Amino acid sequence: MAKASRPRTKTRLLYAGIKEFSAHGYRGASLRDIARLADTNVAAVKYHYQSKEKLWQAVVSYLYRALSDTILDNEERHSATSTRELIRNSTRSYILFSAKNPELYRITLLEMIDGGERLEWLARYHLREFMERTMAWTSIAQQHGVFPKEIPPLNLVYVMMGAIQTIFMMAPQIDRSFGVDVFDDRQIESHIDTVMRLFNL
Repeated sequence: MAKASRPRTKTRLLYAGIKEFSAHGYRGASLRDIARLADTNVAAVKYHYQSKEKLWQAVVSYLYRALSDTILDNEERHSATSTRELIRNSTRSYILFSAKNPELYRITLLEMIDGGERLEWLARYHLREFMERTMAWTSIAQQHGVFPKEIPPLNLVYVMMGAIQTIFMMAPQIDRSFGVDVFDDRQIESHIDTVMRLFNL
C-alpha cells in the first residue's frame, strides 16, 4: 500500500500557524516555533508567506473561507424545503464547524482583546461581511416566523454565536472542572440538540 503523501511545506506552515496563533495570539506566537511545528525552518516561512503578519492573515483568511463555505455557501442550503429547515441545517453545520475549528474564535477573540491594526484588518476583510450576511439571513428567518421579530437581528446573531461557540472555547475549563470532553461526538450532538431546543429550531 502506498504511503499517504506528506502535506507540502506551505500547507504544514499554515496548519502550524493555526495552532500557534490560537494558542498564543499574534504577539506570543513565534516564527521559530511555527517552523519547528511544521518541521521546517524560519527561512521557509519567509519564502512562502514573506512575514509573520502575512502568515497570520493567511491563517485567518483560510479559516473564515472555510466558515463561509460551511455556513453561507453550503450547497445543502439549496435543498432545504423551508426557511426553518435551512436555518436548522445552517445551525447544525455551524456547530460542527465550531467544534472542529475552535482556533478561529480563539484567534478572533485574542485580536478583539488586543485591538489595533489586525482587528481593523479582520473587520475589513472578514468580520463585517460575514456578520452582515448572517444578519441578513437572520432577518429572513424572522420574517418567516423562525425567530421572534421583535429581537434586533444584531443581538440575536451574537446571542446565538455565544451559545454555539462558548462551550468549545471553554473546553479546557470544562474538562478540568467536570471531566467532560466537549469535542466527543456524543457531546457535540448533545450541544446541537441543546441549541436547537433553546432557539426552537
